[in-house]
Amino acid sequence: MIRTILAATIAAGVVLAPPAGAQQAQLLARAVLPAETYRAGSPPSGSFLSAKERETAAANGIEGPASGSYLPEQPVQGFSSMVPGEAGSWWALSDNGYAWRDNSADFQLVIYRIDPRFGDRDGPRLLETLVLSDPDRRIPWTIVCDPASGSRLPDFSFNVLPPKPPACGDDPAARVLTGFDLDPESFVRGPDGTFWIGEEFGPFLVHVAADGRLLEPPVPVPGVRSPQNPFLDLGNRKKPERPTLAASRGFEGLAISPDGLRLWALLEGAVTGDEAQDLRLYAYDLAQGKLLNGFLRVPLELPSQTVNLATLVDASGARVYPDAVAPPPGPVSIGELKAVNDRQLLLIERDNLGDDVDAPRFKKIFLIDVSQATRERRVGKTLLLDLLAIPDPAGVGQDGDFFRLPFYTIESVHVVNERTLLVASDNNFPFSNGRARSRSADRGGPLAADGTEIVLVRLGAALEADARLSAPRRPPRT
Repeated sequence: MIRTILAATIAAGVVLAPPAGAQQAQLLARAVLPAETYRAGSPPSGSFLSAKERETAAANGIEGPASGSYLPEQPVQGFSSMVPGEAGSWWALSDNGYAWRDNSADFQLVIYRIDPRFGDRDGPRLLETLVLSDPDRRIPWTIVCDPASGSRLPDFSFNVLPPKPPACGDDPAARVLTGFDLDPESFVRGPDGTFWIGEEFGPFLVHVAADGRLLEPPVPVPGVRSPQNPFLDLGNRKKPERPTLAASRGFEGLAISPDGLRLWALLEGAVTGDEAQDLRLYAYDLAQGKLLNGFLRVPLELPSQTVNLATLVDASGARVYPDAVAPPPGPVSIGELKAVNDRQLLLIERDNLGDDVDAPRFKKIFLIDVSQATRERRVGKTLLLDLLAIPDPAGVGQDGDFFRLPFYTIESVHVVNERTLLVASDNNFPFSNGRARSRSADRGGPLAADGTEIVLVRLGAALEADARLSAPRRPPRT
């Protein structure tokens, strides 16, 4: 099965021949989904983009009106996570749309199945689309497409419900989910063919059927709440509950064990009271249906972002935490977590640069080992691949002798076999322009919106990869 997947993904005339005995990584293949790829026949999007965001999009060559829907249909955008599908295809998760709750209310949450078609000029092909929905009312709080139901969101400025957009469709009972409701960032496919999603607004673990329906209420994390968490208690304005995790720093990484019995879920930011360079790694037992007690710690190379209470205001513009002081910026984030075997995991760690004049300097993949935890429960960690310097002697990437992924967000990695990784970017359409900046000496442009880049990289040394992780998950026979 592993050979089938690899053969199918590289069948389109891709250079694959590393020199015999090569001891360094090498770029094998590259596919680019054009930035302006839209889902045919889908509703318009981008109605809630600010004037500044529209200006940024226009500077990247993505033109739109000054008000109303900025984009004619739903953009496919980049991918926050990818896992193997059938016959060489891959399942790909889009995130919440335009990065924030208040500008993404008309972006439908989607899982795609794609054929990467490495080496094809037309780029990857969309094979299947699953729009996430909640017809069985698993989500207990108010969502965009059903504003009359559920508990009211906390009184922050970004939680004000917008008018129902066309993205909700014509059937109110469908309860289509949008980027206002959840922020999916990583996912896996279980042995039963359902999906588990790592979500950032809660943070939550979200269980989704093979057709995109939510199967149960989102699973919260005790003691960990971001500013977007729908259960924050702001009722006592003299002493409101304080979030413990920075905005958009929830479950950025999610992995499943080879036997399909355990999830590993990694936060992107440090929790209040923890060291800023330590991220919490939680385990979820799928058979028991619960988070296991405690957590491991994943050490970062530099500090992550901690929660900033100083910027949080209510719907009237008043500060909710007037005594709060802004913390220092965290220069490093994680992009993904995926299993290699029952004890080792792949981790993308990156700086927060790519779409500005300052050049990115830190985009790497590490191998972490949960069996090598210290007394303080910090896991072992080894550098595996520098994503800003991938050897490319065959010129597959057309970026010089060393291929770069110069993007703000690189959010997908997965084992293809013991010597090959798939890596993909989240292109943050229509705002990101890392590739365009990397091609000019002063990083000034001309600017263009990033496409979604998917690459195959051959490693210099073999991983102890479990074959079950590279094969597509299938429902059990009945």
